[in-house]
Amino acid sequence: MSEPNKGLIITVKAARINADKSQEDAANSLGISITAYKRKENGLSRFYVDEIAVLSRLFKVNMTNFFEAQCHKKTRKELG
Repeated sequence: MSEPNKGLIITVKAARINADKSQEDAANSLGISITAYKRKENGLSRFYVDEIAVLSRLFKVNMTNFFEAQCHKKTRKELG
């Protein structure tokens, strides 16, 4: 059985809205401030791979559906 969203490219903001989640919900899931989350969602800062993984579970979408440009290739832990 194929995943319903497989192959669909979606922004983090669109996924959040479709999942009926607030920016506060997303920020809390990532353990960051709402301000930091807003900067990421608006493209002023990049999401890390581990953050995209958390958000994909929260929003119930495949993490490969997010734009590659929104994601830093390393995790926060690897960057120190």
